[in-house]
Amino acid sequence: MSEIRKPRPNEGVIKWHASQDAARLFVTTITLAEAWQGFPSLQPNHPDHARIKAFVTDLPRQYRVLNFDARAAASWGTIAAQATGPLPLRDSLIAAIALSRGFRVITRDVDPFQRVGCKVLSPWT
Repeated sequence: MSEIRKPRPNEGVIKWHASQDAARLFVTTITLAEAWQGFPSLQPNHPDHARIKAFVTDLPRQYRVLNFDARAAASWGTIAAQATGPLPLRDSLIAAIALSRGFRVITRDVDPFQRVGCKVLSPWT
């Protein structure tokens, strides 16, 4: 999500995002938590403080939010039990949400998602 707000975003991501039906774009509660985690580290006098806060605050208004719920928890249990190596926790939680709903994950870091069987797209390539 943050790629879109960068001063010089990746062209592939911008083109992909612009071609999507906004009603079919989602953000997970895990992704929201990641965005909020980064914000408090910014000093209030940072030149982009207000813009970044607005971006993080507006995410749930711009995208439908997918929760980590009981279906995702069951999916995550399977992912964790079958993992053949370490998985980043947040990525595995996002993967569980996507798998439990049959959705695709859009990311630059495709490996952890592919390893657990997610459908993945990287518009960065």
